[in-house]
Amino acid sequence: MLEEIKLLLGIEDNLQDALLNLVIKDSEQRILSVLNQFATKNGTDNQKVIPEDLSYIHRDVAIKRFNKRNSEGATADSEEGRSYTWEASYLNEYLDIFDEYTKPSVRVGKGVTRFI
Repeated sequence: MLEEIKLLLGIEDNLQDALLNLVIKDSEQRILSVLNQFATKNGTDNQKVIPEDLSYIHRDVAIKRFNKRNSEGATADSEEGRSYTWEASYLNEYLDIFDEYTKPSVRVGKGVTRFI
């Protein structure tokens, strides 16, 4: 994941690897926390690792967190003529995905049976 993030950020050296690894680890913990909150709510098993098919979310969140460093707590920032606006949480846009992902695959409910 480190190499993918460096590629997306345009980082070619290893000077920021320690920082990026920390951001990756922190992002994983945040994602798992929210994912497992939904799992508990939906009555499914908690995740120990981020599922492979949600790895793009892990990568996106890590990049967002890296880009927002030194502006934590702010909703907007301006630097050298560029303005940045961030959403309230890194995970807001993924909440519906986490909810659907953690729902049971077999849902029990009332059905209709008709005899002819």
